[in-house]
Amino acid sequence: MMLLNRANNPALQRVINIYMGAILFIAPFTSLVLFPSASASVPCLVAVWLFLPLFLYFSFRRRDGFLKEFLIIASVFIGINVLAQAYVYFSGVALTSDLVLTKADDPNRVFLRRSMFTQSAYLFGGLLLYLYVKHYAHWRHLNYFYWGLRVLAIYGLLEILLFQLTGKNGDFLSNRQFDHTPGSLFQTMKVGPLVVQRLKSLTGEPSMFAFTVVPFWILAVGLRRTVDIVLLGITLLLTFSTSAYLGIVILALAVVVREPKIRKYSLWFIPVTLLIGVVLYFMSPGFHHFLHDIILDKLTGANTSGQERGSFMRDHMHFWLYDMNIAGKFTGLGFGYVRSTDFFSTLLVNNGIIGVVLFTWFYFKHAFSITRNTKGARQIRFYYRTALIATYIIMMLSVPEFGYMSLWVLLASGRRLVTGRIESRTVENRW
Repeated sequence: MMLLNRANNPALQRVINIYMGAILFIAPFTSLVLFPSASASVPCLVAVWLFLPLFLYFSFRRRDGFLKEFLIIASVFIGINVLAQAYVYFSGVALTSDLVLTKADDPNRVFLRRSMFTQSAYLFGGLLLYLYVKHYAHWRHLNYFYWGLRVLAIYGLLEILLFQLTGKNGDFLSNRQFDHTPGSLFQTMKVGPLVVQRLKSLTGEPSMFAFTVVPFWILAVGLRRTVDIVLLGITLLLTFSTSAYLGIVILALAVVVREPKIRKYSLWFIPVTLLIGVVLYFMSPGFHHFLHDIILDKLTGANTSGQERGSFMRDHMHFWLYDMNIAGKFTGLGFGYVRSTDFFSTLLVNNGIIGVVLFTWFYFKHAFSITRNTKGARQIRFYYRTALIATYIIMMLSVPEFGYMSLWVLLASGRRLVTGRIESRTVENRW
């Protein structure tokens, strides 16, 4: 009890420091749970909720901004969902068979669906981690998150190696399930004469791995973390995920814009690269098949993945346009009702125009969190904003995962973690 006598007790501060390092280390792991039958028992999510009383007490005693910001976010969230439920109750809107419901049970129930509460628990788990990091993390804690990403990457490489040796799924740790459905997908890819397992590690799917890793791979360039640039870059290539390649293209464009020397060479490098790509497309059957399977068929809807993504988005947009009145277009049905393969149409149906605008404002306000104007600060700010843009595009188009903790670590890391590193004059990588 003496530990809690004073909020500024050094022992209590040490506990919080250890906790922040530990929770950031395990934050990237999402397909490994404490209890396979309970999909919400992701270690990071459990730890976030278990330590909430301690952080509330600590904030109350210190009179810092954590409790105030938590109450503001909670109030806004409850307010927009009260509006959504009022619309549902008074309008008599019905759910159509074209909607992809988060929970398919009881499809006729519209008012106060259970998924609104379960999905809100995931959302607030991420928001709480965001507030923990924003208010109590030190810049050095970012290293623990990167070590977690390194473990994630190494395990992903191991699963590919085990598949090549045994011909079986190399992921032997993932145990998460959703209604008796595996929460980690086993997918292979034919690359020329080889069949390889698509890298996903402990994130569930290759696109989820890309969503987790891409922003911090981009940020690693600004932080000059050479080991992470190389290791994470290799693993992103091995996901064979369109989301990963989109992130790579966005980083490449950012580097061309940022670095004058590279911009000069790009005048001939880009045309030559495109020419080589065109030649390989027509001359190499393996490359032709690879390019179609990863990018072209998804964009044109020629494969199952592309067709599914396109149809889900169209169906949700159609429901928002024609099945909801003007009030519903602004309020939506309620958070967590539907889950498409893109976050834009998911959020539009769930919380309407208000939800899309509020989320976008909340997200991009962090682009201005790095305010210092030194050379190192400008470099990190540029790549941090690039990471934000890449993650937003990937999320809105293909990965509607608000419950992945990496998203909230990214948003919180600007002022607290990255700026602290600048102020310590330690831009160079020492890890």
